[in-house]
Amino acid sequence: MSILTIALNTLDDPRDKDHAHGRATAYDAIQDGTPLDALEARLEWMEDPTVSGTTYTAAYLSGYRAQITDWRASEYGFRAAITHNPTFWNEATR
Repeated sequence: MSILTIALNTLDDPRDKDHAHGRATAYDAIQDGTPLDALEARLEWMEDPTVSGTTYTAAYLSGYRAQITDWRASEYGFRAAITHNPTFWNEATR
């Protein structure tokens, strides 16, 4: 059994205010210097209402998760660019 594509689109709708709020919250934490591992642990905490004591909307959690995933992908791409092209770092910091 698979998840319908329409169900995934409902959660990842960037026009949803809760989705945007989740992304913004994660973005702000990243800009404040919070490590991605800490954000992922916080996401696990938020996903379990018996632990967090609060119920977050699915769209909020989806946005938060999407922001973390985007930053992980960006880190991976940057690391790959530096590893495979040693001059990239010099070019990127000019």
